[in-house]
Amino acid sequence: MKTLKWSTGVLVVVVLLATALLSACSAQPQPAATQAPAAQQQPAPKQETPAKAAAQQTPAAAQPAAKQGPTDSLVVALSTLEAETFLPWNGGGGRSPYLDMIYEYLVYTDPKTGEAKPGLATKWEMSPDGKTFTFWLRQGVQFSEGWGELTAEDVKYSLERLIDPNSQAGPASALRKLMTSIEAPEPYKVVISLSSPYPELVRGYLADTNQACIVSKKYVTSVGDEKANAHPIGSGPYTLAEEHKKGGPIKLKTIDGVEKHWRVVPEFKTVTFLGVPEEATRVAMLKTGEADLAPISYDSIDTIKAAGLKIVSIPTNWAPIIRLGGLIETDPNRYNPNTPWANVKVRQALNYAIDKESIAKNIFKGEAVPAGSGDPVPPFLDLEPYPYDPAKAKQLLAEAGYPNGFQITLKTFTTTPGAELPMIGEAVAQYWKAIGLDVKIVPTDWGTVRGEWTGGKATDYVWTHRGMAFGEPLSALDAEYKPDSAFASYATKESAAMLAKTASELDASKREQLTREMGQKMRDEASGVFLVYANEPYGASKKVGQWPTIRLRPQNIDLITHQ
Repeated sequence: MKTLKWSTGVLVVVVLLATALLSACSAQPQPAATQAPAAQQQPAPKQETPAKAAAQQTPAAAQPAAKQGPTDSLVVALSTLEAETFLPWNGGGGRSPYLDMIYEYLVYTDPKTGEAKPGLATKWEMSPDGKTFTFWLRQGVQFSEGWGELTAEDVKYSLERLIDPNSQAGPASALRKLMTSIEAPEPYKVVISLSSPYPELVRGYLADTNQACIVSKKYVTSVGDEKANAHPIGSGPYTLAEEHKKGGPIKLKTIDGVEKHWRVVPEFKTVTFLGVPEEATRVAMLKTGEADLAPISYDSIDTIKAAGLKIVSIPTNWAPIIRLGGLIETDPNRYNPNTPWANVKVRQALNYAIDKESIAKNIFKGEAVPAGSGDPVPPFLDLEPYPYDPAKAKQLLAEAGYPNGFQITLKTFTTTPGAELPMIGEAVAQYWKAIGLDVKIVPTDWGTVRGEWTGGKATDYVWTHRGMAFGEPLSALDAEYKPDSAFASYATKESAAMLAKTASELDASKREQLTREMGQKMRDEASGVFLVYANEPYGASKKVGQWPTIRLRPQNIDLITHQ
């Protein structure tokens, strides 16, 4: 019954898209993406700093005057609670919604601008060669339950545990290769040495966009990992309210004395996280008041609004894209010159053939905008999308030697977010058929495609995929275009040299310009079939006021205000 319901939804959307295609309607005005509410409380104190400076600094803040204490409770229903573990190194980044309320970071991301702002570190500097980073810590920050002041030794210990060979953290492998030493020469000073220059270390790995949150060395070494995981101690405004049992809710409460917390005084006394895999169940819980915040599908937006609730979206959180196999020219095992899309004109034709605005309207219900890249990261958000021009697409196919089209296999699967990927695949297939292609859709799963992609076997087909939001653009370029990246989808000698030049540029303004040029080059080369930048919609109860989350994932729950 569940499968039949999904198929009907696909049919309706594809019919709508096909109708628009056959009617040859002119392009609709680009819809505006729903933005996350403006922040009332920022993750870190405001500062006066040159926009492009390598060093960031702000005066050490005095303890704020006590504010009115938190009240009420908030219930957040997520599709998964991930590993349900509570140390930074014993699980992945999907735990951030609850871990980030217990622990804190050296650096925070401004929800409005995406710029790095002081957190536990009040300032930082990069050496002229880009291989040494020095951080100066905020004084007076306390771990909860009397475990003392946070110092450089805690930062050193936390990062060393994060990159340990036994670490399960997502960035562990990359950081082990990058970091050669972490030193604490003074109580409030940390020095990190790198094996090679990496100017985006702060935004890419040490901000709240990743997993480098700071634990109490004294606490973890005193009680051991098992007890520290069962009862985590951090410097954040929340702690576990009760012992967590696997599969059950994760209930947090504010720490004693939270009214004087240096960073934020939360408005909710308790926050409970529930793992609710079924989207229909999450919608029902929102309507009955059992949940106050939950991710929903685009098809449920009208239902939530009709129930008198509201929609809050994580803006430009992901980008559906069609990956094209066999385009790693620098690696004979991952390059297939015999595919039609090895020709740039064919790749451009595949892009011109698709009405992105119609997809944004009909599949994403206006919670998306046409994209000129598969990376929803500034400055790529400003790249001009390929316009919908099927006549141009047919012309390019003819020029490339395919006047009658060709056969192409399109594999589809779902991700989170990304339940819409099979539906998007159906729509894309319709547009491609309209320019003469013979499209075979093959439903599969992400694990299968992932294995073939990283194993060099995905060279004769194309697939739907979810482009991810990164904390900064260099990480996105590395993942997608660096020749030795397991998930590279396009690489030539020219693009590899261009990326290496971008990554090695230590001047921030010059690096930004090179980044823009790299993004434009990949857009013009049609390194993928770019579709839209999509928001991730959440249904919210009347309790929820402002939620200044960042783009990567549902974070900053501790900054949510009352309505």
